[in-house]
Amino acid sequence: MENILQQIDSIKGELKNSPENSDLLNDLGVGYHLIGEYAQAIDAFKNALSRDPDSHKIHFNLANSYFELQQIEQAVSHYMDAIELKPDYVPAINNLADIYELAERTEQAEELFRHITHINPDDPLGHFNLGNFYLRLNKTVEAGRCYQKAIELDDNFYEAYCNIGLILKHLKQYEEAIIYFTRCLEIEPQYEPAQRDLQECRKALINGLPGA
Repeated sequence: MENILQQIDSIKGELKNSPENSDLLNDLGVGYHLIGEYAQAIDAFKNALSRDPDSHKIHFNLANSYFELQQIEQAVSHYMDAIELKPDYVPAINNLADIYELAERTEQAEELFRHITHINPDDPLGHFNLGNFYLRLNKTVEAGRCYQKAIELDDNFYEAYCNIGLILKHLKQYEEAIIYFTRCLEIEPQYEPAQRDLQECRKALINGLPGA
């Protein structure tokens, strides 16, 4: 926190000599956002946009600060501005999809999450996020396919292994789940969700629970 405050003070000093510098104003907004001063961040981002209205990154940053203040309409507007300026800007598309999901506009959210996988088909994170979206809807088959795709693209994507294991655990396919949790922990030994669920699956097998 102290380091960020020092950076803010430094930026303010630079702005005295370059008050029209949109990059500095944007950096000031980022600093305020990081310390939770969202109203001040919004002011800085709006000042930056007045100097550089076609910056998709400033629109995105402004949207993030509006979102933190639960000013959702303004957040959506600036995410859409960012996407209009840069149609393949995945961070804005992803955050807009999150908002649609929270608003239970499921079809629109799905469309955007799927769109990200078409923009960057070789990026495992997009497929993983789509899988998480499906998992939250309890669409485990679709989620599993997305996680498998993420693993195909990055065989060290330990969270994807863990989430497949979680699906298998809930289906009471404990032996198969153990394989995925074990693989996850081979990559990231300290990953607590996999540690916990692996132990639970082993206990289920020992206790002879249904599915074991």
